[in-house]
Amino acid sequence: MEFLKIFLIGVAGTLILLLGLQLFARWRTKKLVGRDIPKKLGRDVVLYFYSPGCGACRKMEPVIEKLSKSTKVKRIDVSQREGLELAKQFGILGTPTTLVVKEGKVIKVFLGAQKEDKLFQEVKA
Repeated sequence: MEFLKIFLIGVAGTLILLLGLQLFARWRTKKLVGRDIPKKLGRDVVLYFYSPGCGACRKMEPVIEKLSKSTKVKRIDVSQREGLELAKQFGILGTPTTLVVKEGKVIKVFLGAQKEDKLFQEVKA
């Protein structure tokens, strides 16, 4: 019985920690809205941060591919040194993360895989 109590406390603690990390990542990334981006990345662009080993990123790939036919999309591979440095510069903690940039400023941040219609709606707005 004592083991079960310790086990449940451990599981609860782990869940609370994971939830806290998720909330922190969302808070930190949402602070990007309104931020200027380096001119070399473009003025009206979608910045898509991904990792090749990420399942959610693979799920997003067809959506990003379709979006890139009508919008400038810069794919940033965080498993590469340059991509990782850029992710650090923006404070991005997880993939996939998508930033919608208009006139050189971040206007919207998406964390995780997104539905096509939701992403297209924000980009076209």
